[in-house]
Amino acid sequence: MKYLLDNFSGKIAKPRTSVEIKNKGSSLVFSFAAEESSLFSYSKKNNDDLWKGSVVEVFLDLGDKDFYYEFEVAPNGATFIAKKYIDHLEFVENNFFKSTTSIKEKTYIVEMEIDLSKLRISNYIRYNCFRIENECPKEKSDNLSALSPTLCDTFHIRDKFLDL
Repeated sequence: MKYLLDNFSGKIAKPRTSVEIKNKGSSLVFSFAAEESSLFSYSKKNNDDLWKGSVVEVFLDLGDKDFYYEFEVAPNGATFIAKKYIDHLEFVENNFFKSTTSIKEKTYIVEMEIDLSKLRISNYIRYNCFRIENECPKEKSDNLSALSPTLCDTFHIRDKFLDL
């Protein structure tokens, strides 16, 4: 189990978020516990602007130089699944992605399962994990945490992704 760090300073993030990453057959499983959450979900609709509320996220780079995958899950279970290109997002079918969400007091627990056998991949797999914690709709949040902090107000920095 690993803990996310404050995205701006690189220090231990508060509220705390743990993530565990494991293989399950041909799938990667990311298990998050987002503590002390407002549990605010921006929308019930999938592929909406979920980052305006509280979410946990995984960015997954499978070796394509033009895009990486972005996965988000809100406390209410709404999901966001897209390919992130330099200048746009492309929403994709979620036939390779499953998630479950549960809430225990002020902690929400998310398990994301990504079936790599349904995606075109190389031996190159890089990733980063994130949390945004908002109590109301916001375009930008000051409460950002990351497994590999970007040290700025965006998560979209591929150089900060980690090797799997």
